[in-house]
Amino acid sequence: MVPSTLVRKTTLNRHRQRGVAAILAMMFMVILGSLAAAMAIVSQGNLTTADSHLKINRSLAAAETGMRFMIFRLNQVTANIKTTDGLIDETNAPNLWDDIHAALLLSLNADTHYVGGVPPIDDGTTTLTIPAITLGDGQPAFSATFTPHPIGPENYNAPFYQRPPYSDLTPAVSMAAPLDATWIRVRVEATDGPAGGSNVTRSIQMDFRLEKKIKFAVLSKNRVMIGRNVMIDGPIGSRFMDTHLTDGHPVQMVSDFRGLAADLDADLDAHIGNLATNDMDGDNRLQLANAAEVNGIANPAALDVNSDGFIDDYDYFLDKFDSNGDLALSPIELQTSTNIHAKQLLELIDTFGDPNRPGYADDKIDHHDRYTKIRGDVKIKADLLDWQSGAAGGRYQDYFQGPISADHGHPPLTFNAADTTVQEFGPQDFDVSTFRSMATGDLITQADAQYNSSTAGSPGAPNKLPPSGALEAVPYGSAHPYDYYDRPVYENMTFTNVTIPQGTNALFKNCQFVGVTFVDTATSNADPNFNYTGTLQPDGTPKYPHLSSETDTKTLANNLRFDGCTFEGAVVSEAPAAFTHVRNKIAFTGRTRFEIDGSVNLSDDQKKLFKRSTILTPHYSVEMGSFTDPSSNQEKVELSGTIVTGVLDVRGQVKVNGTVLTTFEPKVDEGPVVGDTTPQFNTTLGYFPSSDGDHEAELPANGVGVIQIRYDPSLALPDGINGPIDLTPVVETYYEGGA
Repeated sequence: MVPSTLVRKTTLNRHRQRGVAAILAMMFMVILGSLAAAMAIVSQGNLTTADSHLKINRSLAAAETGMRFMIFRLNQVTANIKTTDGLIDETNAPNLWDDIHAALLLSLNADTHYVGGVPPIDDGTTTLTIPAITLGDGQPAFSATFTPHPIGPENYNAPFYQRPPYSDLTPAVSMAAPLDATWIRVRVEATDGPAGGSNVTRSIQMDFRLEKKIKFAVLSKNRVMIGRNVMIDGPIGSRFMDTHLTDGHPVQMVSDFRGLAADLDADLDAHIGNLATNDMDGDNRLQLANAAEVNGIANPAALDVNSDGFIDDYDYFLDKFDSNGDLALSPIELQTSTNIHAKQLLELIDTFGDPNRPGYADDKIDHHDRYTKIRGDVKIKADLLDWQSGAAGGRYQDYFQGPISADHGHPPLTFNAADTTVQEFGPQDFDVSTFRSMATGDLITQADAQYNSSTAGSPGAPNKLPPSGALEAVPYGSAHPYDYYDRPVYENMTFTNVTIPQGTNALFKNCQFVGVTFVDTATSNADPNFNYTGTLQPDGTPKYPHLSSETDTKTLANNLRFDGCTFEGAVVSEAPAAFTHVRNKIAFTGRTRFEIDGSVNLSDDQKKLFKRSTILTPHYSVEMGSFTDPSSNQEKVELSGTIVTGVLDVRGQVKVNGTVLTTFEPKVDEGPVVGDTTPQFNTTLGYFPSSDGDHEAELPANGVGVIQIRYDPSLALPDGINGPIDLTPVVETYYEGGA
């Protein structure tokens, strides 16, 4: 039997244990409640943070979209705003900005996505404000402002401007030299979130440059032929459309490595077969990282001899001649002492590009030279399928050889290119009156003064000879001439700002021309017989006797040859309405020198003017270099700026620092085109046999010369070209934020 005192103590202890449990339960409730509250706070914070991050990303993405949209609309409106001014500066930029302002306002007024339905209005200031545009229901909205510099109260001494491109300008940007009116600031703000609620705004800005450029190394309305030993740095544009005709290749290229060895030619043929099957982007290379481009090729890495990630013509060339495996080609390996073609090829690749680059002119070919036939994209207005089913006969790559290295983000080859991307220029787009007004000198007066003051017959004395009856073939040195001229001769003379009257048809030998050399010709030459009346056979008899009763058009045009002449300035001509290549032709032969920078006869302003175009002869046929002797040191030409002609034939040893622009569009049975022969009127860079459609020349026996063309974006256009302007984004100025 349990004592009563023990029972009482046990009961008391049990009651005390009930209180402890309650306390512990409350403690756990407090702890769990605190954890739950903390977790709720953290979760809510995470949601808020996530919402903020989402709005930040969405608003920033909307701002980027807004900037791209504004660039797109700018490109649309500026394509229709033209000026004949070649240089855009602070004097004409404000008026051009007014035109852009008005056109952009008109264009954007038609949009329907403005928040609240309120379109932009002209507030009478130079700044254009675009109100909020929504990206869609529940989506962010962006607004934009366009403000010309100089902007007040902008601090142009701020660290923001102590970086390229601002610091690279001359003079560098500062409060004393702020950005001028050619610079337009575009600022885009985007907001995500409910109006008046929790929203996030982000902004970006970029400076744009108002300029006028023809952004091509070659831009042609007739077909472009690019032969061996021709390299081009810059885009190429072709508007030629008659791809259904024989030789109707809008751009025809031959590999620089053709003709060096029979087995190399066979490798290049096999490579063309692989390109026709596998090349996805038209760059005439096969990229190892793209499985589709190396599909079916056994061990493609072994074909990439220089390990640049691509298989191209250069790999086969390197594999053929690199006898010691050092991935470089020396004169000994190329046997340049006995092979003029190889010697010229070494010079072509070794001296191409910036003279300050590594490996320039180091007498070998290696990775420093970064060989590519075309460094830029190719835009062709014609259709690919039309070309392949027409002139190409199945594979366009048979007529389009050599690697293309386009700028990042640019497709290397574009067919059906839009008119706005491949601009069109005809004779009506050129006003040469500025240059004509500068050419006040009279040819005969200047020639007579020098001839009369010299000792007749002394070596190097100024001399002039009347037509002698000795006929000269045109084109000079051509295997297939189409006319003959009895030329007067001017020798060892200096002409300053001279006009050469129409009908002169002279030969200038070893002459110096300072300033503007203006070539006069009849601009009204649309008569279908203008090109042929007065044409002679080699014996001097009429080639077209049935036209003998008509006016000899040789007296109305100008067919000139400059042999071994020096030009301290520019050659400019009137722009004839019709292209008449037999009558209106200029040939440069011998050692032709355009010496502008080193001239002691020109002011600094004149030097800047003439470097913008050393040849401005719209709708003229221009021949340059030798038909027969591409290895001669006396057959070299260097040109600067925008070279304007109707068609251009460049052979021998020629360097162009600028743009080649040709204006003649051949059309079936119109003008000089007889029947379906439009492909015979071409811009020829290098040598082709007549079987390829160049009916003026044949391949010479001693090499194929050295021709280099480099687009120079720093050179302004010459005055007188009626062309569109650009408002170009300067990507280095991109900035997130900004006031």
